[in-house]
Amino acid sequence: MLRLRTLLEWSIILVPFLVLGFLGYYIFGSSPAVPPSGLPDTTGGFYQTPFSPPQQYTKTIGKWQFTLTSAYTYTLAGRIIGRHEYPPSLPDGIIPLDLAVVNGELVRKDILSFFTFEMGDRTLTYRYDIPGILGLTEAYIDEHISNSHLVFLNSTLEEEVKQAPEGSCIIITGRLVDILGTSPEKRYILNTSTVRNDLYPEGCEIILVESSTPVSCGN
Repeated sequence: MLRLRTLLEWSIILVPFLVLGFLGYYIFGSSPAVPPSGLPDTTGGFYQTPFSPPQQYTKTIGKWQFTLTSAYTYTLAGRIIGRHEYPPSLPDGIIPLDLAVVNGELVRKDILSFFTFEMGDRTLTYRYDIPGILGLTEAYIDEHISNSHLVFLNSTLEEEVKQAPEGSCIIITGRLVDILGTSPEKRYILNTSTVRNDLYPEGCEIILVESSTPVSCGN
């Protein structure tokens, strides 16, 4: 009887501690599950599809008339690593925002920790010092970094994209466009890139944005 009473006394003491220990682990010790990536192909990409005949869109601002001609749909999907906004002065203000995005292996934060990015007027420069063991070549890196010039016909959509924080992941769909602007005094011409291996100043995609969706970057 004395042995049974001792066991009961110990159980009364230990059980609450065990319960508190399990509760503490689940509340404080277990980290929340990371949501899966919402990017296409898990790490995003640049998706371009030609169509025919080309389509034209117009935008009038003050005395400027802009014609946007497109022969490609385009999807830009990845992690935002920089942005550069422009004043509304024309004609350059027809493109109010440059957005720098990476995808592929570069989406990973541990990979991005080896990079430094700087943006200027229609330019993106980057430096990196990546351990060779990671196997990322210069060609791969260049292929998975983009500085896109964004054009909008919808001011609400423009503000949404401008609010997307650096470090977040985004899917932008739209069309690659060549821009022709005319005013009584001037003409303005800027053509989009349609390949991934050309160089500045021809090396940037000009996207007429039709939709923007924030998504999880996953791991």
